[in-house]
Amino acid sequence: MTRRIILLTALAVAAWGQMGPGGPPPIEELKTYLGLTDTQIQALQQLRRQEMEALQPVHQQMQEKQRTLREQIQGGSTDAAGLGRLLLEIEALRKSVGEIHKSFHDQAVNSLSADQKTKLNALAEAGKLQPAIGQATALGLLEPPQGPGEGPGFGP
Repeated sequence: MTRRIILLTALAVAAWGQMGPGGPPPIEELKTYLGLTDTQIQALQQLRRQEMEALQPVHQQMQEKQRTLREQIQGGSTDAAGLGRLLLEIEALRKSVGEIHKSFHDQAVNSLSADQKTKLNALAEAGKLQPAIGQATALGLLEPPQGPGEGPGFGP
């Protein structure tokens, strides 16, 4: 049991070390595939930070309204109009999140060249196959990918 805990801790530390302390995941493969410049990457990362900053207050409002709704329901509230209003406000905030995300997504995609957009579309189409790839791997039809830290005893 102790060996297992030590092994799991070591694996978690190794995975955390690969990502960097609090940093974004590595994007070298994407950079190479799309032919992104360092300037493009910096601009995309800045856009992503701006998106997170724009979403933070909306998420906070949504959490507050969900908490209020939960407290009222648990408190036995029979104010259907008030509960319904809260639900509509939460739904409006959800839509706002989608609109904010779409706006930043569109900005990010529009920063790419035509060739990069074509490659991105191919990547998106390939991504749709991930569930089938996972299922084929689970049935032994495909070999699991061998990445850093994987191999005998480390893979799925």
